Amino acid sequence: MLNTTTPLAIHKQSTQVYVKKILSDCKIQVRLLGLGIGIGSYLEILRNRGGDMVLANNNIRISLGRSIAEKIMVSTIH
Repeated sequence: MLNTTTPLAIHKQSTQVYVKKILSDCKIQVRLLGLGIGIGSYLEILRNRGGDMVLANNNIRISLGRSIAEKIMVSTIH
């Protein structure tokens, strides 16, 4: 079940999320798509310690900076 939309950066380790919106310009959206992150993507947060975040998208590991993670709006999956 999907909850309200919140920034990716606030979620804790081991949380699974669904990307609902990306609040950025086209350049950043294209960069994220190249990493496999777009609207409708399912991600698992592997690490979130206040700096960069490490995410899993299927078998791919992705590291994102906090400023980008704050622009990715997600819903948690229970």
